Amino acid sequence: MRRRGNYWLLYRYVGKEYILSFIVAFLFFFFIFFVNQILVLAQKILLKNVRVMDVIMLVIFSIPQFLMYTMPFSSLASASMVIGNLSSQNEILALRSSGVHVRNIFMPILVISLGFSFATLMIADRMIPYTTELYKDLYAKILQSVPTLELDSYSSTRFGKRIISNGLVDGNTLYDVVIFDDTSSRESRVISASKGSITVIDINRYLYRIDLEDPEIMITDSSSLESYSLASASDMELYLDLSSNASGLVSITPSQMSIRQLQAAAQERLSEQESIEKQRMTNISYNAVKLGEVLMDVEESGSGISSALSYAEDLADARRSQGFSFYFQYYRSELQKKIALSLACTFLVFVAFPISFFRVRNGRLLGFALSMFVACAYWFFIYYMHVRAIQSALHPAVFMWLPNAVVFIAGIVLLWRTRK
Repeated sequence: MRRRGNYWLLYRYVGKEYILSFIVAFLFFFFIFFVNQILVLAQKILLKNVRVMDVIMLVIFSIPQFLMYTMPFSSLASASMVIGNLSSQNEILALRSSGVHVRNIFMPILVISLGFSFATLMIADRMIPYTTELYKDLYAKILQSVPTLELDSYSSTRFGKRIISNGLVDGNTLYDVVIFDDTSSRESRVISASKGSITVIDINRYLYRIDLEDPEIMITDSSSLESYSLASASDMELYLDLSSNASGLVSITPSQMSIRQLQAAAQERLSEQESIEKQRMTNISYNAVKLGEVLMDVEESGSGISSALSYAEDLADARRSQGFSFYFQYYRSELQKKIALSLACTFLVFVAFPISFFRVRNGRLLGFALSMFVACAYWFFIYYMHVRAIQSALHPAVFMWLPNAVVFIAGIVLLWRTRK
């Protein structure tokens, strides 16, 4: 009973230090991601005279997007700082000398990190899809009230096959407008006007109308460089489709879907994947049969060697090809990424455990420096693996779980070597 009481006191002490360090590390990483991903958007919107309250809400709805990385990196940093501090103060040495096993020192960190992993998974599966929908609705309302949100003063912007070059943007009014219109396959138009106003027609499909004052129009024919015509009018209406520009900001991407949505989306693409694989196997069978027939002719008459070589090359290419549906792999890789990145809160702390065997000054600082290095390496590693996952026919779990496996094995190996 006495030992259990001592361990409980130890668990409380280490757990408390870990949670306090996690709060400090979380605020640090939160600030970095906040500045990197949020303030740029907020600045762009603020310049359009959007209501401050709407900007604040957009910022709040965007926060869960980077919590997916903030939580694992904070877990790693806090574990490194706690263990480094205990080691530098010789507390781990004293505990081990008293007969306390190393696993009892590390146990509260593992248990709490599992809690952080569960919280991160809930953020990825529940909070991100929910806040993304809220972000989409709010941004659509802002676009309706400020139609020029996607247009900057003194800039050029592409909308499908149209390019708009404009001067000052004041409210919903554009000045010095030049529009390059290539929507027709044969004719190109250049429309210029000193002034124009933009109005929302259908916010759900991001259809807009530009009313131009005193426009001048030059029409050229692609089949004849010398043929052109000029026209002018007192006013002109031009309709724009901004879906290609705005949908990237307000539509739900695979990384913002829930686990259930990703599973359903992957299931919808399964038939496409099966069709591609079936076609691949058909090509292999066809070329194998043809190669066999040609080889029989070669044995009998000695002719057809070139055809045999051609079928052999086609057969080899069909066997080497990795026929797969891109979106089928994309949805599955995002699903595996959500789970693997959430559990990284636990896997990453194993890298911090070997620090306990290094008794140096400023162990907390050393632990934080180590965590920064590992966090950067893990960031690039998982990003690279995600790219590889959507470019390969292998199951995405092979790629997306490799970073966690590497840091876990590295932590165990280092821990074993330092104990020796």
